Amino acid sequence: MKFLLVSPFTDASGSSVRFWNIAESLRDRGHTVVYIDRRSRAGNRLHRSSDIRYYSCSSCGIVPLDILFSCFFNMVLFLRYRDSDVFYALKPAPNNCSVALLARLCGKKIICDVDDLDWAYLKPGAARTILHKLFDFFPRLFHLVTFHTPNLHDYLLQTARVPESRLYYLAQGISPAFLEELPERGASEETAELLYVATLGITSDFEDLIPALRTFFSSHSGVRMDIAGDGTRRGEFERRIAEAGIASNVRFVGIIDHRELPAFVAAHRIGINYMRDSEVNRCRAILKIREYLACGLEVVCNDVGDAALFDGYIHIEPTISALFATVETLLSNPPHRNTEARAFIGTKYRWSDIVGAFCERVEQQ
Repeated sequence: MKFLLVSPFTDASGSSVRFWNIAESLRDRGHTVVYIDRRSRAGNRLHRSSDIRYYSCSSCGIVPLDILFSCFFNMVLFLRYRDSDVFYALKPAPNNCSVALLARLCGKKIICDVDDLDWAYLKPGAARTILHKLFDFFPRLFHLVTFHTPNLHDYLLQTARVPESRLYYLAQGISPAFLEELPERGASEETAELLYVATLGITSDFEDLIPALRTFFSSHSGVRMDIAGDGTRRGEFERRIAEAGIASNVRFVGIIDHRELPAFVAAHRIGINYMRDSEVNRCRAILKIREYLACGLEVVCNDVGDAALFDGYIHIEPTISALFATVETLLSNPPHRNTEARAFIGTKYRWSDIVGAFCERVEQQ
């Protein structure tokens, strides 16, 4: 089959990592893949493949204009690749779903991947209301809607009113690079004990951790923490860390090239993940927990999203203070590779297996 995958966003998000992994797995199974997204101002860094035709729409930074131009861009490329069998849209967004409807009229199979409640990140107002209505409306028009958590299933079924027969569980897998042989972890002046990987944009709840970090580092001044990722709020977080007096303990390393990320993660000891308990976060699959475990890290997080899937391999705490108390306990013990968790991830979350079952479902459509 020939797949046309269309993302409404840039590659600076976990959603884009998910979609690109799907694209590569489809290619590995012998399918033809064309991939379209929007170009970030930093330049796209994730998408490199000689076997996938890749197109990136320019962005001016003005959201309404970007949506309109992206919609036109996607339309032109659909017409160019109108011999595609499947139009796969990442997220129910207007700049890809409007083109998907044309693809349906042309007799194509159309699929939408819903991996987040994107409207919930906007402040209350007209923009949020409009996006919410479109978010609930568009999935009903697709032949198949993929999701990756039980709470997303319930939302799509009960709120968006997508028929059960059109819903398909497509698990959140792990990039193959994380399952390759990892380098030995060695002591280095450049290596911090703690790691926090996240998109530091509107979806980030990192500010909730800053008071606890200040308390923690006041009694553990020799411990250091790396924060990997970038986003619109990074400058704000750097300023607040400096105001808390812990800038010498916390290093913002920015975006790590995806090819280098496994080795970077593996060089640390403890991976931390935190999200507020909210409707939108309860619907999220936590890619970072999967990546931490695939690299053999000890993981400490709160009980939000799909963290419970990894119970027995990670430390799930009810509060931020309990989270850092567990970090303190782990640091007082000898470090070890979380080998059982790494084996679990390799067994349950390989994209090749996940996409293989997905292709069988698409062929039945």
